[in-house]
Amino acid sequence: MENLKELWRNESRATAVDYVLIAGITAAAMGAVIGTFRKSLTELFDAITGKMDEAQRELQTGHPIPLRLPY
Repeated sequence: MENLKELWRNESRATAVDYVLIAGITAAAMGAVIGTFRKSLTELFDAITGKMDEAQRELQTGHPIPLRLPY
C-alpha cells in the first residue's frame, strides 16, 4: 500500500504515464485516419508505382513515354 501511495505522490512517474497515454492516443488516431483513407492511399501509391514503372521502362529502352498530364 505504501508503494502505491509513493507512486501516486511521485510526479516524475506521472510524466511517464502521460507520455504513454499520449502515444497510445496518437497511435489510435493514426489507425483511424489510415483506416478511413485506406482506399485513397492505396490508389495514390498505385499511381506513384505506375509512374515509377513508366520511368524505369523509359530509361531501359531509351524511348520517352509521352507525358500525360492530369489536366
